Order: sequence, then C-alpha cells, then structure tokens
Amino acid sequence: MFLDLYPTITFEMKNSPTRDAFFATIAVIAALAPFLNKAFHIDDPLFLWTAHQISQHPADPYGFSVNWYVSAKPMFSVMQNPPLNAYYMVLAASFLGWSELAMHGAFLVPAVAAVLGTFFLAQRLSGSPLLAALLMLFTPVFLVSATTVMCDVWLLALWVWSVDCWLRGLERHNYWLLLLASLLAAAAALTKYFGVSLVPLLAFYTLVHNRRLTSRLLFLLIPLAVIGIYEAMTKAKYGQDLFGSAIIYPWQATAKAKKQMLGQLLTGLSFTGGCLFPALFYATFLKSRRVLISIIAIFFALFPSLYFGIGRGFTSSSDVIAVTVEGALFATIGIGILALAVADVVQQKTADSLLLSLWVLGTFFFATIMNWSITSRTLLPMAPAVAILLIRRFKTSTVVAAAVTGGSDLSILPLRTAAATWWPLLPAALISLLITTADYKLADTARLSASSFQNRFQNEPGTVWFEGHWGFQYYMEQWKAKPLDRAERGMISGDVLIVPLSNSNVSRTPPVPTTGPPEQVNYPQFLLATMSPEMRTGFYSSRWGPLPWVFARIPPEQYLIFRIK
Repeated sequence: MFLDLYPTITFEMKNSPTRDAFFATIAVIAALAPFLNKAFHIDDPLFLWTAHQISQHPADPYGFSVNWYVSAKPMFSVMQNPPLNAYYMVLAASFLGWSELAMHGAFLVPAVAAVLGTFFLAQRLSGSPLLAALLMLFTPVFLVSATTVMCDVWLLALWVWSVDCWLRGLERHNYWLLLLASLLAAAAALTKYFGVSLVPLLAFYTLVHNRRLTSRLLFLLIPLAVIGIYEAMTKAKYGQDLFGSAIIYPWQATAKAKKQMLGQLLTGLSFTGGCLFPALFYATFLKSRRVLISIIAIFFALFPSLYFGIGRGFTSSSDVIAVTVEGALFATIGIGILALAVADVVQQKTADSLLLSLWVLGTFFFATIMNWSITSRTLLPMAPAVAILLIRRFKTSTVVAAAVTGGSDLSILPLRTAAATWWPLLPAALISLLITTADYKLADTARLSASSFQNRFQNEPGTVWFEGHWGFQYYMEQWKAKPLDRAERGMISGDVLIVPLSNSNVSRTPPVPTTGPPEQVNYPQFLLATMSPEMRTGFYSSRWGPLPWVFARIPPEQYLIFRIK
C-alpha cells in the first residue's frame, strides 16, 4: 500500500561501474566458496592427468596412455580438448598444490573473469551490467561448470573478453584492442576447440557493422594461424592432427549412435531450457496474451512426446509424470530462448542484435546437431548472450516502458519496478545453488566410496579391480586399485571387482566367473540430480537422459562388489 500511495518514489543506485564490478566479483566468490572442496568429477581426471604430464614433460602434454574406454589408449586419442587449460593447472599447482581445494581455488580466476567479461559486455549491449553478470552467474550451467576443473569456464572467460575487446576496438578504431581480441580468440581455441567459432562470429559482425570489407578482418587470421601451427605440431608429435580429429569425432560418433533428429532436437531444447532455467522467471514480464497462450500450447504439445520418450522403465507413475513435466517445461523454455534470439534481431535490426542471435543459435546448433551426445557444458558459451537478451527484452516490455524513458539505465527506476527487475535473481540463485549442491553430493559419493573400499580391501590378498571412470577412477587409482582392461583382463581367483552402476562404461556381468551374487552398497543422493540414468537426467551427457537436471525422488548410487572365483 505504501508503494501505491507514493508511486513517484525512485530507487536510486549510485552509478559506479567499479563498485558494481567489485560486487559481482564478491558474488562469484561467495557463490562458489562452499564448493571449493568438491571431489574431482566427470572429466576432471583427464585434465589433471594431462597437467601432471605437462609438469614432467612440458612439450609433450599427451605422451601417455590412459584406460578411459575399457582399455588403455593413447591420451591424444582420448582427450578431445587442447591443452591450454592443463597448462594453467600446472601454473596454479606450482603455487597452490594439486589438492581439490587448491585446484578449485585456482579456478575461481576464470569464473570471476567470465562474470566480469559479461559485466563489461552487457554494459555496452544492455546498459545493465550488474544484472546481466549476476543473471549469468546464477544459471545452473555456469554455477555447476564453475565447480569443475575442466576447460569450459576458461573458454567462456576468454570468449566474452574477446567479444568485448573486438566490439570496443571497432568502435574506437583501436588496433591494439583488435589485436588483443584476436589473441584472446586464439587462446579460446587452444582451451576448447569450439573457441575457433569466434572467428566467423566476429567476422560476420564486422561486415554488418562496417557494411563493407575492412582490413580489420585481417586480425582474425591470427587465431586461424595459431590453430594451423598447433595442427602441424601435433601432427609431428603424435602422428595425427588433433584439431581435425576432434572436429570429425562428433560426426563419427553421431553416425554410430544413429540418433533420431527429432529426439536430438527435443533433448537440445530440454538442455537449453534447464541449463538457462532463470529465463523462466522473466517470462512474467511478457504482457502479450497471445505469447503467453503460445507458451502454454507449446508446453502441452511437447508433453506427449516427452512422456512416451522417457516414460519407459519407471516404476512409479508419479515419477514419470514429474520428470515429464520438468522435461516439457525445460524444452518450452528452450524454445523461448531461441525465439528470444530471433525476435531481438527482427525487432532491433542492428549489428549487436545479429551478434547475440548468431551467438545463441550457433551454440545451440553445435551442441545439438553436431554432437552425438548433448552436454550442458557445450551450451555454456551462450549463457552471457541469453542473459543480455533477457535484459534487452525486459527493457522493451510494457512494465519497463511505463517507467523508463529514452532507454535509460535500470539503476534508476520506480521502487516497485526496480524490485521487479531484480527479484528473479532470488529463485535463480536458489535453484542453481541447489543443483550445484546435488552435483557436489554426486561427486563426493565417488570420493567417499573409493575411501571406503580402500579401508576395506587394501590389506586383503589379491588385486582390487574396478569398472567405471570419471572421479571414481581418479580416487580408486590413488590407492593402487586397477581399472579393468577388457583387452588384458589379468583377474585371478581371490581378486575383487567393484562396479559403480551409474558410471560410464560399466557392465553388470563380470567378464570372468564369480563366487556368487554380488554385494551391493548404496549411497543416498540429494533431492535433485544432475546425473541419474534411472531418472533420465544427464547434465554431462544426454546418454543418461534428455534432462540436464531433475527434481524428484533420486535413487541412491549403487556399487556392486564381485569376488572372482
């Protein structure tokens, strides 16, 4: 009632970019600090092993073998990412060590850099840098990815800074900024191969912005030259060009998987919506009844396809309904995000709009169509663009149009409208932190189980073998347990085989006779899950299911213990 009596009261914030950037930095550290002791998880060990190799042989990052796909293979054929992230890990370890706390502490640097890069890019493209930075921070895909030591957050940091420097360089006719942007793009490509996509993205933006060919495009030859040099070096060192092999790999895997395009598309939409779930909370500002009816219609149209696609195998009808509802909601949000990207360029018709649209649609196409298995990490690069697009859309909505004149800053608004601007961050932060907690719990299960198996079996006669990889393999190998190599089994009577059922490359049937039925050990999970084949959710791989996360009754992680006969 107080607000109704005094509608002209304004909510004023001192316009201090330095203060806001500092606040964004503190927010990143505060959000990630509770997860600094997270167990190494999913593909973290591949980067750790590469970093250990580099620490001993700096010029030979992939000169060793690893059992990651049920038998030992050269690391250069397993690792589908370039080594720059691992070189950073070596640098960090030289000061901090190799522990979980040290590594995750070191990876606060790219997390802060990514958020600050979004801040300064949004300062130009949306006029609301702090809101965009915090909105990007509290997306599930960013917060979960920032608790790993994989290369994805470093890629994002280099990506947004490259785009920001390039745009500012064009505006100011500053060749040094263009050079810096090109070097950052090259570093992005050496962090994750998808980083090379910056070259066509920035080239197309430049052509539209300048409306002609310009010599400034020559700067974009730098990242291409760097990739060419990298290709020549890896070809000479390992007998194959690693960049070309990584590009071909998803197509080969897609052909083998024989994925149905419709199912792949629905999964991509589900992952997009789930990874960028906070977009849902800004849907309340859509005042068009036709748009809201369309959203509801899309949800109910998607429901049957997802129901019959994921419903098989559930033991509870309530579980299948809950999971299907979440999947349909995620996919609806995903469609809305793609529509948002298209609508912005149609309505604004500017080079900036085209940049954001291509950024989002290109990332979606790569993650969904060009990969046999969709992962949330592959969708991470679109998070800053989506945050900026949401704010641009919000500023043109009827809610803001009634209070903001001339496209002014969101920092000076009527108090009620200012609250409406910022309140979606609260549920976004809560949900993203819960999802990150669930992933922390899952990662810690591998560390706890490995420690439990060590205490139980390390002093027994015989060898302890295990299937499965990811963090479980990392912690099992620390106490000399051996990964099962199906090409060279080596198991004898009295040995033990441990199988984590929800892990990668596992089988319920041992390759040799056992003394009897296996012993089963269960580890309860959180109320949310990021990886659960039973609940059709696979944040790190859609092989586990078409949802990136799920809120449901999560079954425990199960480990089978076989004794060899």
